Amino acid sequence: MEAAGRTLSWQRDAIEMYEFHLKVPAGVDNLNISLDAITTLDSAGGGGPAASSNVLDLNWNAVVLYPKGAKSDDVSFQPSVTLPSEWKFGTALQVASTNGDEVNFAPVTLTTLVDSPLIAGAHYRKVELSKAGETPNHVMDTVADSEEDLAMTLADVTAYQKLVAETGALFGARHYRRYHFLYTLSDQVGGHGLEHHESNDSVAAERTLLDPDLHMLYAGLLPHEFVHSWNGKYRRPAGLATPNYQEPMIGDLLWVYEGLTE
Repeated sequence: MEAAGRTLSWQRDAIEMYEFHLKVPAGVDNLNISLDAITTLDSAGGGGPAASSNVLDLNWNAVVLYPKGAKSDDVSFQPSVTLPSEWKFGTALQVASTNGDEVNFAPVTLTTLVDSPLIAGAHYRKVELSKAGETPNHVMDTVADSEEDLAMTLADVTAYQKLVAETGALFGARHYRRYHFLYTLSDQVGGHGLEHHESNDSVAAERTLLDPDLHMLYAGLLPHEFVHSWNGKYRRPAGLATPNYQEPMIGDLLWVYEGLTE
């Protein structure tokens, strides 16, 4: 932690492991803080940061700091990411500008930032799931351990396009500006599925699109997380609607919406 070119002393809270204490010198209105996030196969399962030599699954909550007690809707961020050369990415965040390998996104609230993960990789495929000119737009961004793993069949593409159409018929409205299926195919970053308002962060086995057994095993993952955009995000139990990420959540009704979605 630095301010005005000077290193500041800080201390981790004795009880809350994600809380840090420091004294800001008089006249200082800008802090420069750097941190390292250690990515492991185990950390990825809970939606934490995950990376291998070929893919990145970035959940911003693992690499962001914000003022204690602030409402997440009231704190603004202008996120950016610098990726390895020639890597491509997918996210629901809106790109403001690029400079070489650096990507700068439009300002968002902390709520939107934490709710908008990013995936990237050396092997990337983008599939359009909406009809030409149809709004809001639906896209599948896929990254994988190898180029071969991205070989989605026309039948699968058609099925996912039907999935988008069927949710429109089922719910009758779309409450997002755009929607991204963020699909990571890797045996290196851990399997999980996590719902978000304008995207889902889903990780399946590396050869899911190639192996019929794996294909069937993970068949419900993307539809499940997609439906959560309505059931669990747009409409959620009151006990989960907290003003920030330190207020304790009451999650007993989470299992109701999980059951409804399933």
